[in-house]
Amino acid sequence: MSRVRTSLPLPPRFSFDAVVRSHGWYDLPPFSYDRAAGVLRTRVDGVAVSFRVRAERLVIEAEGAISPARLKAAARRVFSLDVELSAFDGSLSADPALRRALRRGGGRMLRAPDAFEDAVKMLLTTNCSWAATRGMVIRLIELASPDGVSFPRPEHVARFTPATLRVRVRCGYRARALSRLARRVASRRLDLASWEDRAVPGPQIRDAILAEDGFGPYAAEGLLRILGRHDFLALDSWVRMKYRKLHPGPAKKTDAAIARRYARFGDFRGLAMWLELTDDWHSGAADD
Repeated sequence: MSRVRTSLPLPPRFSFDAVVRSHGWYDLPPFSYDRAAGVLRTRVDGVAVSFRVRAERLVIEAEGAISPARLKAAARRVFSLDVELSAFDGSLSADPALRRALRRGGGRMLRAPDAFEDAVKMLLTTNCSWAATRGMVIRLIELASPDGVSFPRPEHVARFTPATLRVRVRCGYRARALSRLARRVASRRLDLASWEDRAVPGPQIRDAILAEDGFGPYAAEGLLRILGRHDFLALDSWVRMKYRKLHPGPAKKTDAAIARRYARFGDFRGLAMWLELTDDWHSGAADD
């Protein structure tokens, strides 16, 4: 089997671990993360790929037939290397804690190698526990992936009826939305690249995501966060619980309190909230 190796330069203050653990995707296959070794693994176009940092470069290695250009494109997407954070950094002079979190390497979100995987995984996080999400992802790969380990392409998922997905993936009401999303992407009636177009305003992309079956405000805004758009807050039960742990107050006023606290950050309000709520995931990471 052929081995392909290439690398990319990294932006200033890049933290491999902070990006990988920016949210839970690293715990969902085909991702796997060896934190002690500093290696993230996944599959790109059916090929096993690993990422690590060496000499201030992101090193990408693959076991199989894949071009260096494709590996670099996947790496840029997985590690959100296209996200520009200097404007946000410049706005944080009065918020030293957030500036420290950002300069520690926060702000970039881990993504899948393609938008379909991100969208499906976000759909499978709705209204359930993390253990349930993980189980659904595992069963979807086992059912629909031709090799049983890569994340299935839209055309692979589209072969299965909603009833089959409901039974075999055990994804409940999400089966219909999953089937429709896969069919629309496979037939090119839906171009997920349009959701990543930086020229399109965030609210317009949010509306486009909300137009898809199964994507409510949390899923749409959570997906936007992963895509590097932070105009929205993506409120769910975990966010509300964590916010009240940090800032005690009446539960019935939590959403309004969150909106007020982060409004001053404008287009970065969602990132400011996420950095504050997840600070304890990473504080001290440099000392680990």
